[in-house]
Amino acid sequence: MKNKYIDMHTHTNHSDGSSSVENSLRKAEQLKLDMISISDHNTVSAYDEIKKNNIRSLYNGKIVPGVEITTTYNGEVIEVLGYGFDIQKMQDLLYQNVYSFYDKQILESKLNLVIFEKYGVYFSPEFIEKMTKHPEELFNPNKTSSRKAFLDEMKRYSRNSKFFNSPKQMEEITVRDFTRNFVYNPKSTLYVDQSPLYPSLDRTIEMIHSAGGIAFLAHLYEYSPTIAENLENITSNYQLDGIECYYATFTKEQSNFLEEYCKRHNLYKSCGSDFHGYEVKPNNHMGLGTEGKKMDKSIISEWIDKVNNILLPISNRQKFIESIKIENTYSVNKQNAESERVEKREDIEL
Repeated sequence: MKNKYIDMHTHTNHSDGSSSVENSLRKAEQLKLDMISISDHNTVSAYDEIKKNNIRSLYNGKIVPGVEITTTYNGEVIEVLGYGFDIQKMQDLLYQNVYSFYDKQILESKLNLVIFEKYGVYFSPEFIEKMTKHPEELFNPNKTSSRKAFLDEMKRYSRNSKFFNSPKQMEEITVRDFTRNFVYNPKSTLYVDQSPLYPSLDRTIEMIHSAGGIAFLAHLYEYSPTIAENLENITSNYQLDGIECYYATFTKEQSNFLEEYCKRHNLYKSCGSDFHGYEVKPNNHMGLGTEGKKMDKSIISEWIDKVNNILLPISNRQKFIESIKIENTYSVNKQNAESERVEKREDIEL
């Protein structure tokens, strides 16, 4: 039997990805993936675009509704993936329980500034004024967090090296490591408790379940070592259904351990690339998980047939109808653009 490959963890520009929904669907089709999930951060708006823009026909595989909800465990930021839920129910729950991407970034920037200044981190007066009154001048809250802006400002002043292991570490640290090992890590010198910004872990899992979905702990080894050390406590005390066992940055040994852990604890397995588009995460390639290997559909065989809400491939007849709609939209846009050019030429001539 021919292998069927999948990717259950991808992002688009509806959260922090650079890939449009249309480009993601085209990419999945190009790779001949049998199934994907678009699991944007704290939003399911990509599915509205699929429905409204008549682009479902671009991909012939199945699409499992997904979302990656940010939460905290013992004060540290983690993420939970939800799959197979009713999209409208999830949309309503997210609206009620989660800040919009923009609002969250603005609130986080204010929280970071207060805590960093409390610790004694030095920032220029100009930086403080902008971050307080005009944060959009330092970062784009529609697409990114403020953490890179803070890190870049810290690096400008050698006196801030005392918050790191060495001046060299401060100079070379990446935003990812700064985030996971300092800002989110309760044991670090620059820890910021982010829990006021997110729903609790219990509430996050409850949201997914009440919308008819299944909840998975995302990319365990992307957090500080504290989370992996507490895996037993997390899975024993919270109603998670499974763990993301195969992931782009995992080693084979890490995936093997998680797979065995799931077997011992009667938990489901999932897998994903965490594709964001190559402008954001150039090393996370759609369709490739642990150690750059393709991910077989058998990984999710224990639970995927229990999911009720899956976007199935559309029929050839519907594809034809959608292709006409897409072509008509293109023609109308082209005609409108041409009309504008004609009007501009007429205005110039006058």
